Amino acid sequence: MIGFDYAVVGRGLIGAAATKYLSEAGARVVCIGPDEPERPQTHRGVFASHYDQGRLTRQFDRDVVYSKLAGRSIDAYPKIAAAGRTPFHMPVGLLVAESPQLPAGHPDSPLHTARTLGRRFDLYDVGDRSWMKAFPALMFPESYRILHEPAPAGYINPRRMLKAQLTIATDEGASIVPETVVRVRRDHGSVVVETDSGNRYETKATLVAAGAFTNYHDLVPRKLSFQPETESIVLARVSESDARQLARAPTVIYSLEDMEVSGVYVTPPILYPDGNHYIKIGANTIYDTEPSSLDAIGAWFRSGDSDRCKDALARVLRSMWPQVDFLSFHTTRCIICRTPNGYPIVDEVEDGLFVAAGGNGGAAKSADAIGRLAAGLMQHVDWPDELPREVFRAQYP
Repeated sequence: MIGFDYAVVGRGLIGAAATKYLSEAGARVVCIGPDEPERPQTHRGVFASHYDQGRLTRQFDRDVVYSKLAGRSIDAYPKIAAAGRTPFHMPVGLLVAESPQLPAGHPDSPLHTARTLGRRFDLYDVGDRSWMKAFPALMFPESYRILHEPAPAGYINPRRMLKAQLTIATDEGASIVPETVVRVRRDHGSVVVETDSGNRYETKATLVAAGAFTNYHDLVPRKLSFQPETESIVLARVSESDARQLARAPTVIYSLEDMEVSGVYVTPPILYPDGNHYIKIGANTIYDTEPSSLDAIGAWFRSGDSDRCKDALARVLRSMWPQVDFLSFHTTRCIICRTPNGYPIVDEVEDGLFVAAGGNGGAAKSADAIGRLAAGLMQHVDWPDELPREVFRAQYP
């Protein structure tokens, strides 16, 4: 049995951030989780949702708590990129196209959050089309108001951010183990982590940051109350010339009124590992499902029917970017974990056993702050006053 001060179960964005903060504090840390699968279609193990090149980052979020999490993370991006020797942040700004059906003072309005926090922004109210001079490639209905959040809003490359976080952690002495944890248990005052390779790691405390797989593989003593939800993404291929022309276009959040999709988010063209540039669009759709078993989650990642929403999302893209010649459309898949109160769980669920999970679709940009909260909790660091402790408590069915 191998001894460490702390183990982090899960090599995703939150787990990597927590590993970095624990190792920077001088602790002996092991982060355990498999590599990204080379062939997802035949992979029989666990998956993560950071297998992507673009995730939106912004402070104008759904409410003040998420905005503060995002702000804490965005402030740390330059240091992470420099120390991790891996740039990952593109501060191209954000446009929010907000339906007039949502009053400007409504708590769910990004405009309300922006005003509450006193952030800098540009507002183009209903009927004011002057925003089109700055962003001529985009199109939204005349009845919408447009909110512009300038840099450092934009997008991050989650694969590269993960690499930067783990680079810092290993520089600080952390061990990274590409195995899958199959059991976490208490044993005579320690927390023991067991993997599919037969290895066992004895720790004084362990963090489970396993995303949609948190309730499986005997990782927690009692199932937590959060529901995995499928998320379909369309990658729309564009030419190299369009990619160059639109490289500095802003990211977009679009409160579209549509029978099939809602909560639309879009990136400008991004270079993907296959050598092509894609505009990425994701949304909540009427085709989203709630897988309720380990087999169902794995089946979704491997071969779920994400194409059901392809035509609807392609239609939205064409309406938003009417001058872009889209060369092809294909879908990819990930999973969102929804909690009852809509906030991440960051809590101690058993003596020495901690959980950070349930991002509700907003964890990628705020992963550094969430991981820092979890690491601080494990080390008995005072919880930050600006964040309400109670909303991060574990909940159970």
